[in-house]
Amino acid sequence: MERNLQQVNTILNLAKLTESDIKKESHVLQFIPQILDSKQVKLLEVNKDTLEYIKSGECLFIKGGEDAHVVVCSNSKTFEFKEAETSNSLLLMPSLNHGKLIEATESRTLKKQEVFGVYHTYYEMRLTKPKLQSLRNALAKYPYKGKNSELSKDAVGLSFTELKNIIQASEEEIINRLEEIPAAKIRGKWRLLDVGFLFGWVSYLDSILREKQLSLEEVTPLNVEDWMGLYDIADVNSKCMSLFMEVDDDSLKWKSAAVSQLFALYLLPELRAFDSKDFFTAWQQSMPVGVTANEEDLNGVALVDYDSTPSLVKYLPEFELPEDINERLDILFRNRTKWTLQAITPYVQPLTDNNLNVAALLTKYARSSTINGVKYYSSKYITQTE
Repeated sequence: MERNLQQVNTILNLAKLTESDIKKESHVLQFIPQILDSKQVKLLEVNKDTLEYIKSGECLFIKGGEDAHVVVCSNSKTFEFKEAETSNSLLLMPSLNHGKLIEATESRTLKKQEVFGVYHTYYEMRLTKPKLQSLRNALAKYPYKGKNSELSKDAVGLSFTELKNIIQASEEEIINRLEEIPAAKIRGKWRLLDVGFLFGWVSYLDSILREKQLSLEEVTPLNVEDWMGLYDIADVNSKCMSLFMEVDDDSLKWKSAAVSQLFALYLLPELRAFDSKDFFTAWQQSMPVGVTANEEDLNGVALVDYDSTPSLVKYLPEFELPEDINERLDILFRNRTKWTLQAITPYVQPLTDNNLNVAALLTKYARSSTINGVKYYSSKYITQTE
């Protein structure tokens, strides 16, 4: 049965409205015979920027698996992907003229509007910081220990396309993280550079500098590329230079913190814990000329336990900890009951997002106290140190 203006006016009266309260054009909803199954077609709410991104012809990628939360990625951003409920009925229609688009006419008209589906749930996207530890874990299955250690002539590792398929992050975010971590593209495949190889690379260059009685500041990038060409391939050497050197035109300088952390990672894993006196001696003695090791450089790599007898340096790299904030803090507080903000920041910073910084995360998930004017963070629960 088709609606007419008299019926519409009757409904207006029941709603305590008059004709002056509405536009001249009224839409009459008609449900199609075979309404769409809500399991087949889903509704997704997006902001204006994302809508323009889609209209420009770009794509959104849904990534997730059985063991991970689903995320949506654009070319440069990652979003949480969650289902939301509404008590209102959301109607799916192929087209709908909004009030501003309805032309002003003197007479009232009715327009049929087909409804293809009725929904009470939809999906929403919230910008989030991607969890990229899985990128390092994936590449760690293909460690690179140097060209002389390669047993196969075939390319080993993961292509960038494969990384995009398995890592829950946007293309741009994956590229940025590949630049930050010790990873290199070797024969078209991405691999993680082994700690032992990196230690050997820095030590080999240091031995050349010592032999020539030069400091790194006295040589150019071309000198380093020439000398290290015998040690490994150009792409790997270039990556090592970016990891451990500050390059300014023809000037070079060691990144002291990066070199110190590398040497700590090399010295500690075998024993997991090292007598602090012996460790600091061996650590400094192994450093390249011009690099001084500082205890602060261990933050995010190891911790010094002064409560034990003798005091120990414990292997505790950030990249080996779980990405769940509660699980990570549980491990940290089992290793040390009280942490300063400076010491714990390298372990918590990777878990921050656009809404919560390090201090906010610790306020939410840890307990704070002040001792002799210094603020410390500890577990909200009773834990036993390891």
